[in-house]
Amino acid sequence: MARNTPSTEPRSGGKRLRAGSDSKRRAPVRDAATRTEFSARQNLNALLVCVAIVAASFVVYGQLAHHAFIHFDDDLYIYQNPHVVSGLSWSNVAWALTEYRSNTWHPMAWISHMLDCQLFGLDAGKHHMMSVWIHALNSVLLLLLLRRLTGSLWRSAAVAAFFAVHPMHVESVAWAAERKDVLSMLFALLAIWAYSGYARRPGAARYVLTLAMVALAIMSKPMMVTLPFVLLLLDYWPLRRFGWPTASARSGGFRASLIIDKLPMLALAGGAAVLTMMAERGLQQHTLWMRLTTALVSLMKYAGKLLVPLTQAFYYPYPSQPPVLPAVGCGLVLVGVTWWFIHIRRTHPYALVGWLWYLGTLAPVIGLEQVATHAMADRYSYVPSIGLSIVVVWGLTRIALRWPRGRVVLATLVGLAFVATTARARIQAGYWKDGVTLFTQDVRVVKHNALGWRNLGVSLCDAGRYEEAIPNFEKVLEIYPKDAVSMFDIASALEKLNRLPEAVESYRASLREDPNRTDAHYNLGSVLGRMGQTDAAIEELRAAIKLQPNFAPAYNNLGNVLSKAGRDSLAIESYLGAIRANPAYPEAYNNLGTSYRKLGRLDESLEQFNAALRLRPDFAAAEFNAGVVYAGRGETDQARLRFAAAVRLDPNLAANVPPELR
Repeated sequence: MARNTPSTEPRSGGKRLRAGSDSKRRAPVRDAATRTEFSARQNLNALLVCVAIVAASFVVYGQLAHHAFIHFDDDLYIYQNPHVVSGLSWSNVAWALTEYRSNTWHPMAWISHMLDCQLFGLDAGKHHMMSVWIHALNSVLLLLLLRRLTGSLWRSAAVAAFFAVHPMHVESVAWAAERKDVLSMLFALLAIWAYSGYARRPGAARYVLTLAMVALAIMSKPMMVTLPFVLLLLDYWPLRRFGWPTASARSGGFRASLIIDKLPMLALAGGAAVLTMMAERGLQQHTLWMRLTTALVSLMKYAGKLLVPLTQAFYYPYPSQPPVLPAVGCGLVLVGVTWWFIHIRRTHPYALVGWLWYLGTLAPVIGLEQVATHAMADRYSYVPSIGLSIVVVWGLTRIALRWPRGRVVLATLVGLAFVATTARARIQAGYWKDGVTLFTQDVRVVKHNALGWRNLGVSLCDAGRYEEAIPNFEKVLEIYPKDAVSMFDIASALEKLNRLPEAVESYRASLREDPNRTDAHYNLGSVLGRMGQTDAAIEELRAAIKLQPNFAPAYNNLGNVLSKAGRDSLAIESYLGAIRANPAYPEAYNNLGTSYRKLGRLDESLEQFNAALRLRPDFAAAEFNAGVVYAGRGETDQARLRFAAAVRLDPNLAANVPPELR
């Protein structure tokens, strides 16, 4: 770890630049690696700007308090994840540290969701608002950090303000499952803050704190493996530790020590990268040529959307063919811009640092290593946008200061842009109200959007709007005529509409395309059982069990079909199979008790009903069935008690109670 810091600011070939440029009287700044002194008035201005940034964040995102979860990943990350829903515990933390369910490793994100469930249960609005508070804190930290590093309040404020309300950041904040974005940024900013302290006064404690924050950032989202690279860029500017000798260190040795500082961080990043690649193994769906050309185009598309955020979408699909000519054009632009920023690095170091920040932090998610079916995603711009904002804000300020009225013109333009950006972000955040609203907008923005249509259909089904859902699944089939998933989705909607013969045909069509769909065999068997086609239903349910031997609901439904056909001895074996697969399955115990009762095994029957009630005390059907057993054994007092308890739980059962036992 390096222990040498520059004591004087280097001189360039041109006019020496002062770090502060916000007022005629500036606090002296000897070097960004040394402590910068600010006056009380400057600190008050900074406080007021922080309050304004937080207020702007809530203007955009306050509406999230009334938003719901969406089914896309929110189920996996939160409301259908038993480890998350049950809150913080040592066993759940251990699970988070070893879980790769979402094709990546991010234990801090899992723990964050567990804490939310511990505090708020499954109140979606409160989960969302926790993300909003973290995002607002990130915006304030970004302002204070840039001011600390550069001495410039107003430039730092501009970068932080646009970060707070940029429409491209809505996905990271409004999507509950993307908590990892805002959380990883929080730890990354704390890591940079700790590192700036270490750069000013090297020491083991400051270095360990930096290393810990880097680790937590990477554990929140593996995209932060580029954080050591960001710290190295900051060594160049504004910390100015890169390559300028001091009285105690020559240039070459000092530069080498900066690399040595990063080695433990790079080891952490490398380990996380290996874990992530292991989790993502087998996800490559496109050729390397397709991924490379699309990545080059995406780099420029991200820049365009960050500079002019007119439209955003949930899903940006890959092109049908590799975009060779656009990729060549984008590649030439990237090379040209990079060369120009290298050329002017001595007089405009912020330009090179910001540009390399943008390119470097996008690299892990640009698509060379494919992690999903999308070509790009708004959420991936959350960290890279800072680098591009630094280039724009510092560059425009330098240009404006050359004009007599440049400050006024620049302030006016920035104000108008901020108002427009805030309004656009507020509209975009409104689309995240629920799945139907989000995916309706998504298919409006992105044409030939199979994923959007499918998810709109699923969202409509979740809302009970099955008739409206079916045409969306059919649009997916227009693009992918042999898509077994869409055929299954149509069948499920038809089943809910009680159009059972059509549902059977759609389930069979799905299985013709993919015979190994356990859910299709299971649903088809259940529908056939409802239609009285016992043998066919048994065949399908046994096929589901063969594909998934621990599929407890399939065992349970198989028992139901057998019991309905009067084959209760075989039904008992199926119910026992369901209980072996899931010992905490109250419905299976209740059904097993019913079959025992039908065979006259009343003691065993009562035992199963009581077991079901131990698992679910409000299980009215089990309570009623226990009453039936007591009535069958002539124990009328006990029967009355159990019937009364059942009716209290479900008043509709009153009509089924024998008159003499009411």
